[in-house]
Amino acid sequence: MYYYDLYGWLTAAETPGRSTEVQPPDETQALKANWSGERWVLLEYVEPQPLQPAPQPRRITVGAFFDRFGPLKWAILADPAPEVQAVVKDASVRDFIDLDNPDLPAGLAILQAAGHAIDAQAVIDAPVRDGERP
Repeated sequence: MYYYDLYGWLTAAETPGRSTEVQPPDETQALKANWSGERWVLLEYVEPQPLQPAPQPRRITVGAFFDRFGPLKWAILADPAPEVQAVVKDASVRDFIDLDNPDLPAGLAILQAAGHAIDAQAVIDAPVRDGERP
């Protein structure tokens, strides 16, 4: 049996499910055997790129979201304006706040329009700390 890796390159390592009885051609210094699914082909070897970890979701708890407003959070939570209360309620009924949600900047703009001098970009762009994760 002849074995090939995840990328089809001939390997000496026994790889269950990645084998063939078809003998590969002789490799050269520049060309290596690669299994096409039907036959071996000689190709210039390309080092596979390491797999990149999936990006971590940028989610924070609702409490951490309000904490990002610093001392302004109390005035926001206590503001009786219907628009502000709509933003507070919308955030409060969620399991978490997704900082990449495309609707988030509009909600923060409502708070700014109501006179709360928050730094919306800082709220959204600050790195997620371990204690903020849901």
